[in-house]
Amino acid sequence: MNKKWREWAKEQLSHYKQEFEPTLILEDENFFIFDWRDKNGSGNLATRYIVDKKKGDLIIKGDAGDCIASWYNEVKPEDLVHYINSTDYFIGKMQCTTHKYTYEYEDIEEDLAEIKKEFLDNLADYNIHEDIEDEEERRAQIEEDFEEMQRILEEINLSERCNYPSELVELMEEYDTDWWEGQFSHVGCRIDHRVYLWTYGYQEGVERLRGEEFVRKDI
Repeated sequence: MNKKWREWAKEQLSHYKQEFEPTLILEDENFFIFDWRDKNGSGNLATRYIVDKKKGDLIIKGDAGDCIASWYNEVKPEDLVHYINSTDYFIGKMQCTTHKYTYEYEDIEEDLAEIKKEFLDNLADYNIHEDIEDEEERRAQIEEDFEEMQRILEEINLSERCNYPSELVELMEEYDTDWWEGQFSHVGCRIDHRVYLWTYGYQEGVERLRGEEFVRKDI
């Protein structure tokens, strides 16, 4: 998450904590449903959480987007508070969702710079452009390669399932033949702020609705 989103998320989470409240819509043996929204009635970032207890689904619908996460067995609303505490685990349970990752220019630039630095700082350990005898020229070629990678990535509307053009693949293969399993595969990728807001809203909502009887625990 780049600086812009970090600042936004910090501000929004503070607002969530102070100004949002849960409203129980329904609870029976099959479903647990509540709304999480601003006390002033605004629909901005308002969210409805639906837990299908029997099927093990958490359905999220609202202004920040929609999501269905599945556990494929019976679940208790309280247990989901603990389950989604790990963001990576929660994302792994998502079956369909509004975009859960962002690919911002600043993040692409930052990640490529880190990868490039690894090669430049440890040049003798890599078989990159060994046909170039002069070390400074070799370094210059690496700089040029990464500038080209950044140019291409900025042009292709990078996303989770986008197709990389052949010229980009060829460049990345120069540095890592299994690039799709390494650092190049997630250049610029950050968890979208909406995932953190979904998590916080559900956890805080359940805790408030359950009151003193509920104690959060780490699993």
